Order: sequence, then C-alpha cells, then structure tokens
Amino acid sequence: SIRMTPFIDHSSSTPALYFEPIERRGRDGVVIRLGRYTDKKEIAPQNAAYAPVVFKSKVVSRSHAEMWTENGQWFVRDIKSSSGTFLNRIRLSPACQQSQAFPVKDGDVLQLGMDFRGGSEEVYKCVKMRLEVNRSWQKRINNFNVSAHTRLRSLTQAQPALGQQQECSICLVAVAPCQSLFVAPCSHVWHYKCIRPLIIRNYPQFLCPNCRAVCDLEAEVDVPE
Repeated sequence: SIRMTPFIDHSSSTPALYFEPIERRGRDGVVIRLGRYTDKKEIAPQNAAYAPVVFKSKVVSRSHAEMWTENGQWFVRDIKSSSGTFLNRIRLSPACQQSQAFPVKDGDVLQLGMDFRGGSEEVYKCVKMRLEVNRSWQKRINNFNVSAHTRLRSLTQAQPALGQQQECSICLVAVAPCQSLFVAPCSHVWHYKCIRPLIIRNYPQFLCPNCRAVCDLEAEVDVPE
C-alpha cells in the first residue's frame, strides 16, 4: 500500500497545493498513473485502489508520472512530463524525457512540477507529497488502540489502578483526570499543552512524534462499525 499526504515545506514562502490524503494499493503488473485532472471521462479501473491519482494543478502534466510495485517494493518514474518529477528534491529526468525507475521508501517526498507565476494561485502550485509505504496496518484497530482507549476510560474513575496510568511521552508526567489531553488517530496520548507546538506547526497535518504516522486533523470523523 502507499499513502500520499501533502508535504508542508517551511523552507518555501508559498505552500504547495493542498489535497486530501490519497491511498492506493499495489499489485504486480498494475501501474498507477499520476497526472492532472481533466473533465474528460476516462474508463475507470474496476478497483478504485488502483485508480489514477489526479490533481487540479496546471503545472502537472496530464500523464506526469507512474508508480508500481515489484515484490513489495514501490517504484516511481517520470513519463515525459514538461515540468518534471522530483524525488527528495532531485529531478528524475530532463523535460519531456522519460526517466528510469527509482525505488521509493517510507517518508520520501515526491514533487510533481514546479510553481508557475510564483504559485500565487492554487492552479499554478506544484504538488508536494510525503509517501507512506506499506503502512496500511496502522489504520486497523489493534491491541494497542484498544488498550489505550481502555486506559483513557479508566481515568474517569476516582482512583484508577496504578498500572493503568499512562505518561505523556513529552513531559513524562502521568496523564490524569481534569487535564487537557490530545489523542491522535494512532491512539498515542499527550497533554495538550505539551503537544500543541507540534499540532500548530503543520496544521491540518499532524506527525506523531511517537510512531511517525501522519494524519489529517480536518478529516471527517469515521464511526467505528
């Protein structure tokens, strides 16, 4: 699996195009195209997990790049785009030339195109994304998620058991009743005062300092089934 989230680049005066997180699945022999959104109707694949990834940016070519997997390893290649594809700030090939295949790993930053007219308008901004590779297991409920919420519920009791208390990994002080807390989608918990600088730094994105999972704080709330 691969998940693409907007990359917030503080070294740039103009932020890249913001988009909702995108997830795709990998299967040997299946190529996932990356390009510009068009109004033309195309034949969609049977499974949305392998659908093309498109962005409403004029600096992205209609057929800009492609990604695929081989034995669990993800690869990316520029397919003759005019404004270029960059992997960790390195351009993969000159304009209008197809590049070789480059392996991508968890945490890499992929950029499609370059800002035009200073990126003053959304349609002229490049697309920068952080890649989360083969981390779909983090979205499934596991024993850690269940036990973390059990400990939080125990805080509403008058005297929670000592073994159930949880510490904030930033200040190392125990999480207790009547404290302002922040619970990330990965179920890690901190005092809000401690985690607030990290929340506002890349808002609406949040990078968990414990497990490095990236989430969108503006995402719709899913009701567990």
